[in-house]
Amino acid sequence: MRVRKPVLPSGWYPQTPASIETFISRVRASYSSQKFNEQDAIACIVPHAGWTFSGSIALSALLSLKKDPETIVVLGGHLGPSQQPLMLMEDGAETPFGIFPIDVSFRNILLEKIQCKADVFQDNTVEVQLPFLHYLFPESQLLWMRMPANMISYELGKTIAAIAAAHHKDIRVVGSTDLTHYGPNYDFTPMGDGETAYQWVTKENDASFIKAILAMDRETVLQKATNDLAACSVGAVLGIMGFGELNKTLKPELLAYGTSRDVYASDSFVGYASIIWH
Repeated sequence: MRVRKPVLPSGWYPQTPASIETFISRVRASYSSQKFNEQDAIACIVPHAGWTFSGSIALSALLSLKKDPETIVVLGGHLGPSQQPLMLMEDGAETPFGIFPIDVSFRNILLEKIQCKADVFQDNTVEVQLPFLHYLFPESQLLWMRMPANMISYELGKTIAAIAAAHHKDIRVVGSTDLTHYGPNYDFTPMGDGETAYQWVTKENDASFIKAILAMDRETVLQKATNDLAACSVGAVLGIMGFGELNKTLKPELLAYGTSRDVYASDSFVGYASIIWH
């Protein structure tokens, strides 16, 4: 059995089952009186920073996913517009809970329709979600893809939805992106620094990107990510939007938003959002 080993260094997420369960239990308790636990979502967008910064925001969406799917499809990013989609070609991915099995049969069906290269690269967009998903859906299988920053990803999302429906596959789809990376650490300071910059990121740049997602305006989503650097992995967002477009009954809803500055004060910070389709 070929297994993808974790590549992220310690600190991105807890390394033991007990510490992961403690983290999830604490966040779940904090959401106990809110609608995040209705568990009727079929797809979602979540952030992919270290859990200290964005884990609770990601969990607000992952806890909302409808239970007991056959397969969880995770769409990562960090690919440019000219790059080809990537697919994990191993038989499983290792997490602190053991081996998360890949749905090889579904992958093979998709590969008949989608041209992908093997994902052999170090990247956080998918891996950081896996301990959450393996704990929350221990009986499910995994499909790991990364999507390029172009409109092909939107069509790929539609293809995934169509193939799943045709083969009666009960799937949930998770798209992974962070929002604006602002500050000198990211060489992006169009509004200077301080409170003015923070207000611009949160109230304008991130807010308009989120608004475009909720309106299912894929052209504006791609334009905002490309021209205004409002997302680092827009391919994953477009993939989820394509999946949601083919499932006409699904509607997007913003669950949570925040930034890394909420955790650690700095002139360099990143925006995070969780959005579900239900």
